[in-house]
Amino acid sequence: MSSADSIRERDARFVLGTYTRAPLFLSHGRGAEVWDLEGRRYLDLVSGIAVNALGHGDPLVVAAIHEQASRIAHSSNLYFLEGQGRMAEILCRRSGLDKTFFCNSGTEANEAAIKFARKFWYESGSAWRHEITTFQDSFHGRTYGALSATGQDKLQTGFGPMLPGFVRAELTIESLRDSVGAHTAAVLVEPVLAEGGVIVPDQAFWQELAALRDRHGFLVIFDEIQTGLGRTGDWFAFPATGIVPDLVSLAKPLGGGLPLGAVLVGQRIADALKPGDHGTTFGGNPVAVAAGLAVLDRLAQPGFLDSVNEVAAHLQSGLAALCRPQGPFLEVRGRGMLIGVKMSVDPARIIEAARDRGLIVYRAGADVLRLLPPLVLTIEQADEALAILADLATP
Repeated sequence: MSSADSIRERDARFVLGTYTRAPLFLSHGRGAEVWDLEGRRYLDLVSGIAVNALGHGDPLVVAAIHEQASRIAHSSNLYFLEGQGRMAEILCRRSGLDKTFFCNSGTEANEAAIKFARKFWYESGSAWRHEITTFQDSFHGRTYGALSATGQDKLQTGFGPMLPGFVRAELTIESLRDSVGAHTAAVLVEPVLAEGGVIVPDQAFWQELAALRDRHGFLVIFDEIQTGLGRTGDWFAFPATGIVPDLVSLAKPLGGGLPLGAVLVGQRIADALKPGDHGTTFGGNPVAVAAGLAVLDRLAQPGFLDSVNEVAAHLQSGLAALCRPQGPFLEVRGRGMLIGVKMSVDPARIIEAARDRGLIVYRAGADVLRLLPPLVLTIEQADEALAILADLATP
């Protein structure tokens, strides 16, 4: 029995079947390239679902993990942790917010943000302001608070009832107006709705959200779990909206491939929280923080994000050239290295055919092909991917 067959059989026998896995058995990787157990090379434009910002096997990330793990791998948040303060300072200075809470994942970051928003109003003497407005096609996680906030019925079916206190709006100005009012604690929104189809709200939507916040005084939470830390071409995606957030949730690339999430908050939110209001055993783990600091240091290098934007623009332009009314590719959307291509066919067909040709891509929603390349993708690698997709676009 081959190694792949053994892995597949053991997985089927002992791992809970909550995933439909692609027939891909990865062995190792370097940068944007990965190899399977049989030694076949693939170009990886998924990056562990936007996690591996620096690709696979980055030497500085690997060295940081090894060095920190050899000293202390875990100590809990009962004590001071050396790297947390440095990472928090970087995130606060880059975002303009004031304090950082560390957790383990994106869904936990959103759970914390929801709790912090409600606690703020409770401490302000307005506990009746408890509603959180979210949006159709959004994705905020799979734990109960984050799942209740998520605007996708298919993910909630069978797990009801969802938690109360969430109001779902369409991604339109009219629906937004109808969804907020005196009881609104916060609006929770992604700058780009990634999982829901790589949907980019227009500037008029953001202007209306800003005006409504001025009128009603609610908080704004930006879910930057997939859009933050270089993915959309800058440290954060929210500045392009023109809105200064009260809270920002982060995860995915933050830990350099290891589980790490965070919530950034303004000072008035921080002032409403005291020791014991929230906590986590593993959050801000020293090894994950060390790996993540290597990522943040790379983002800060002069010219790094310029290169990301150059390659992203090249890739998006090449994809746009493949779009035509009668073909499988219809429209390119997204920002930076968060790219969606609206399809006239089931994206699964392209995903499978691309994998057969050595290219790994993914989907978003029912009819969108999603590309999440590592930020270290080169122009030559982008052209390799475009050549494969061009071949698949030809009838």
